[in-house]
Amino acid sequence: MYFNQKSILAADYLRLSREDGDKLESDSIRNQRSLINDFVKQHPEITLVDEYVDDGYSGTNFNRPAFQDMIEDAKKGKVDVLLVKDLSRLGRDYIGVGDYLEQIFPIMGVRVIAINSQYDSNNYIGKTMGLEMSISNLVNTLYSRDLSKKYKSCIQTKWKQGVSTGGRIPFGYKKAENKQWEIDVEAAKIVRLIFELALKDYNTAMIANELNERGLPTPGKFRIQRNEEIAWNRKVTDEEWLWDTRIVWMVLRNYAYTGALVQGKTSRIRVGGSETRRTKKHQQFITENHHKGIVTHEEFELAQLVITDQKQKGFARDAGFSLKGKIRCGNCGLKMMYNYGTVPVVYCAHTAAAGKMSTCDKTRYPASRIESIVLAALRKQLGIFQNMARILEESEEKNKMNLPTMQRDMERELEKLKAERIRQYEAYAEGVVDRESYLRNKKELNEKIEKVQTKYEQIQAVTTAEDDLMKDVKTVEKNAEEVNILKRMTRNIAEIFVEEITIYDSEKIEVKFVFDDLLVDMANRIEKKKEGIA
Repeated sequence: MYFNQKSILAADYLRLSREDGDKLESDSIRNQRSLINDFVKQHPEITLVDEYVDDGYSGTNFNRPAFQDMIEDAKKGKVDVLLVKDLSRLGRDYIGVGDYLEQIFPIMGVRVIAINSQYDSNNYIGKTMGLEMSISNLVNTLYSRDLSKKYKSCIQTKWKQGVSTGGRIPFGYKKAENKQWEIDVEAAKIVRLIFELALKDYNTAMIANELNERGLPTPGKFRIQRNEEIAWNRKVTDEEWLWDTRIVWMVLRNYAYTGALVQGKTSRIRVGGSETRRTKKHQQFITENHHKGIVTHEEFELAQLVITDQKQKGFARDAGFSLKGKIRCGNCGLKMMYNYGTVPVVYCAHTAAAGKMSTCDKTRYPASRIESIVLAALRKQLGIFQNMARILEESEEKNKMNLPTMQRDMERELEKLKAERIRQYEAYAEGVVDRESYLRNKKELNEKIEKVQTKYEQIQAVTTAEDDLMKDVKTVEKNAEEVNILKRMTRNIAEIFVEEITIYDSEKIEVKFVFDDLLVDMANRIEKKKEGIA
């Protein structure tokens, strides 16, 4: 670590969060500050000119007030160096941290030093931040995941018991004085009409038009008329509260209208983040006969067949788009549409359906550009994956040489201990040793046998887990070979590697790959091997 100028302007960034697994000591911020001050004292050429503190903010996203202030000041050239205790203070999203270290801070001319991580961005000029840093930040991601599991477990226990944990009651129902759901007669008439029209083979656009022509209020407008709280703060005139295909579709897809309580319908994409995705039906928690239904199960299922058939017909023209069905709008969560005109484009379906009411990004993105962005991101992620796979493979080769020997040694030890246990019994039976001595010796031998047996089973379990992990790794590696020679994204590669793409605007596009969880498992395995745990 070196400095080559007499006076360097520096700022420190401090962050503490209970949500993503940070330590709970009240003085953690103070400890971070003390560590950085000690570092500055050792480097008199550094002048600490500012400090940014996010106390109580999760590191799983970057929408933190002090962090954003720091970025704005860095853009203005107010600091030369950013000091943090370790890289996890910047964030626990390893991809996001990598982007800041590799792209954003270098563009702004800001040097980053993470003291405990022994990271100095000057050592990585012209390079990526290195595999070691990638692994470190991947492991940070694990803390957040583990913590979220504890919270989910508590909530899911209540869901299994059929206990409602909150959330908005569906349009068509209201809470009675005993907090039970009861039918809201006026609203339920509208819900009933929507299903009746669907069963007459009306598509969602036709149903929306019919409801608008009859002047029937949308769920939002209905609640406003009753002076109830609405789900968003969009200020619109009365005439702009219109039914669209999205609202109709949401009504027709809501299983609660059969009388069932459905919970766990969405989950957060990232711990601490605000973006959610819809969970699959088998992962939801459904309590039948929770309340009185507005439609029968038969009517609901028939409606699903109608709208599914209409959806399939609507996507018939999308066959040439490699990312068909995988792109969502980051604002409304709807799958984005594809139009293959002179220049094929991707756009938000809600914007098209609701027009001026929509707050979604109205950009029509060239399909080829989205494909290029996703392919570039895939290649980058696979590069990290292949480097980790190489490290694991080398480690596994060493294990394959050592484990058989260890297992044979333990098998021999078990045989000896069991033989000694038989010998002790024979000695007792022949009167060579008394009962008390025999029982004591037997207990000691059983304890030794149990310890060796447990260790033996642990090694077997680790071996099996590693074999399974390496099988998955090999599968990804085999398919990855095709990616390197691709000139453009193909449907086959998209199906193999891409789980979901979320477009927020032209500056923010998120890609979730099928192998992301496997990547985290690999990082965890590598870290454990470094610590001698596995």
